[in-house]
Amino acid sequence: MKKICIALGLCALLIVPATLFGFPSVYPTGTTIYKPDKCANGYTVYATEVEGEGAVLIDMNGNVVKQWKNMSNRELPVKILKGGYIMGATREKVEYVGRIWDHPESTDLSIMDWDGKIVWQYPKAGMHHDFQVTGNPVGYWVPDAPVEFNTEKVLILSHKFIKKGKKAKKISDKPLYDDYIAEIDSKGNILWDYLCSDHYTEMGFTELEQAIIYKNPNMSGTRTKGVVGGDWIHINCASYVGPNKWYDKDPIKYACFHPENIIMDGRQTNTLSIIDRKTKKRVWQVGPHYSPDTVWTFDGKEYKNAYAKLGQIVGLHHTHMIPKGLPGEGNILIYDNGGHAGYGAPNPGAMTGLNDAVRDSSRVIEIDPVTLKVVWEYSASKRGMRDHYKVYSSYVSSAQRLPNGNTLITNGAIGQLMEVTPDLETVWEYISPYFNTTGQYNLVYRCYRVPYDYVPQLQKPVEEAVLPMDNSKLRVKDLAMEK
Repeated sequence: MKKICIALGLCALLIVPATLFGFPSVYPTGTTIYKPDKCANGYTVYATEVEGEGAVLIDMNGNVVKQWKNMSNRELPVKILKGGYIMGATREKVEYVGRIWDHPESTDLSIMDWDGKIVWQYPKAGMHHDFQVTGNPVGYWVPDAPVEFNTEKVLILSHKFIKKGKKAKKISDKPLYDDYIAEIDSKGNILWDYLCSDHYTEMGFTELEQAIIYKNPNMSGTRTKGVVGGDWIHINCASYVGPNKWYDKDPIKYACFHPENIIMDGRQTNTLSIIDRKTKKRVWQVGPHYSPDTVWTFDGKEYKNAYAKLGQIVGLHHTHMIPKGLPGEGNILIYDNGGHAGYGAPNPGAMTGLNDAVRDSSRVIEIDPVTLKVVWEYSASKRGMRDHYKVYSSYVSSAQRLPNGNTLITNGAIGQLMEVTPDLETVWEYISPYFNTTGQYNLVYRCYRVPYDYVPQLQKPVEEAVLPMDNSKLRVKDLAMEK
């Protein structure tokens, strides 16, 4: 039976104080749009930003079918492993929220079974924005590469605190809250690691930019008590390049796309990078400069208009190569947030040169990694919307390519999860009802869609279409009604 999405607004009405915002303060939560015949149907998992609520698994109609209250309490991403396992951050004590590798007050990276029992753990991982398990390069739904309980190799994104001294001084005379990536085996041995500050000189910053970073490397507080440092690059994703058409075609020409290489992005530096696993060198990078006269060079060939057509990328998230077997395989998918980030010449909007790049709208882009051509884009502009800020999350957020060619998008700052078709039709939309009562926000860092068979503990749910009501006719007095 088709339902009209009207009763859902009661939750928002009760939780969100009116007159606080310059945008609507009363709006529906839960599933607000659902067209089953056009969706890649399954379960969706995400971590809430509400202490004690943990992580939830929802069906397409927005019903919570499972909740793990002790998994990833305000701790960024969670992933469902085939068999009904969930993976993410846990804490030895409630107050242990740190994100520094091997620090006594940092979070653990754990796998829980369906009943909430921890069945695998790497203690004090300080996991923050990402992690991967063996067998799937990106940790999401790929038909021929299931995300399974396989901890033979686990990739963990963490931090190391670099105190004043020779190591940090080349970047700044201030302590650094540096990003650290480690790959561990099933026994916890470190197989490979990478510390971002060791490769600072490879980034391509100008002397002016280096001077700005030296003076203020994005100094910020951390979740570890008493620790303040320069979050100078802010890595928010790390995954394997994975098997791909480029490397299959020519492993010499496309050596940078070796499946075991690591792809990541720097939110603060506005950069996308691929790290050679053997040499630890950057072998592919986009940014930090996006001026129209910046020339992109790949395999000795110049693409003079590539950056001009690509446009400035600002404060990005979830950069990864679309896995083999999915539509768009081999292209790079990015949530280009906008907001503010970067280092550059001082200007009226960035008096010190910190956060010199600004854009008040977001876009999801899929680019050819050889030419930088944008082959697909979701944005307010592409949707023909007059007000570009209506597609906007200045922080967090993600994009997942689905097997049917659709894209699952997390507009995280507003708690909006949506599935859109290649021609930009919204076929599923869900607004998180988990509002942080202190900050009045329903942030979702990243969500993932998994097929029903990942969760054998549940029967496939009934899928009921949800048709959105005409906003011009929806009235508060109608919210408790159902037609």
